[in-house]
Amino acid sequence: MEFGRSDFYKLFFQEANEAILLVDATSWKLLAANKFAKKLLSITEDDIEKLSFPQFRRIIKLAKKENSSSVFSELTLDSPEVGEILVDIFARVVEFDSKQIIIATIRNVSDQYFMSEKLVQADKLVLLGQLSASLVHEIRNPLAAVNLNLQLLYRALAENKELLSYVNTALQGVDRISKIIDVTLNFSRQNEPLIEKLNLNSVVANTLELVNHMLRKKEITISVDLKSDLPLISADSKHIQQIIINLITNSIDAIENKGTITLKTFVEDYPENNLKLVCLTVEDDGIGIAEEDLDKIFNPFFTKKSSGTGLGLAITQKLLYKYKGAIEVRSRLGEGTAMTIKFPQS
Repeated sequence: MEFGRSDFYKLFFQEANEAILLVDATSWKLLAANKFAKKLLSITEDDIEKLSFPQFRRIIKLAKKENSSSVFSELTLDSPEVGEILVDIFARVVEFDSKQIIIATIRNVSDQYFMSEKLVQADKLVLLGQLSASLVHEIRNPLAAVNLNLQLLYRALAENKELLSYVNTALQGVDRISKIIDVTLNFSRQNEPLIEKLNLNSVVANTLELVNHMLRKKEITISVDLKSDLPLISADSKHIQQIIINLITNSIDAIENKGTITLKTFVEDYPENNLKLVCLTVEDDGIGIAEEDLDKIFNPFFTKKSSGTGLGLAITQKLLYKYKGAIEVRSRLGEGTAMTIKFPQS
């Protein structure tokens, strides 16, 4: 059997050590994908004619802007199996059979991006800890003087109800600032954890007893589904309890009058990595989180609550990092939110 030049080019394309796509620069349809590209996008040969990538418009725009047939860019591609992935693209625009074709070499950088985002978030938390410890001490002393003088005014104005209400409002404001200072100090303080082997189910049960009084303020039903024979995790029980309280509190706040909060524990098994993750999902049917806010909810002091400090989820994330844990959030505005925390098995 004679091996022709076209066969050689096909072999070179299919067996190249990089993922390569050919995309029509007019319809944005995927024309061809080599073996590595199919693996990266989890697609088959039959899928190719069904896929299009309008994101490649950016390649043409960049090529025109830079007056070059070759461009480097970063794009988000999606496939039926793996969903969205972030890729680096080196692309060349060529003429073929009176058509413009984009030849793109792609590289998955989703993991690197995720890790860099985690590092940025960790840096934010470290910086906040350094700033807040000194800042709140500077606030606390003058605030104590304000509080004392307001208390004296409150006593002196005992018979003037109108003025008394103004002073009372100011005292409530001082009390709120004091609580924010206490939360911020706890956030920045580096306490030595007491690490022990824990059953997450037991911590959940104990935590529910602590938040019962909060649940009674609204018509909230608690549904609990705890997996038996849950593997143990290694952590400080007070830290895990604090995480769960933060998540339940968020769910309570998200429910306006009446609703349901579901707590479920389960195990995610990854035999190929010899890894088991012990998980807890706290799900509510409350107001949900706007899509544009999802990437901000772990930022310190970001909150949409009128009485919130914006530190609950930042503290939760900080504690999870301490135990090599992770948190995943699913939410849809008007439908509710599910937050899942994951810990490696002890």
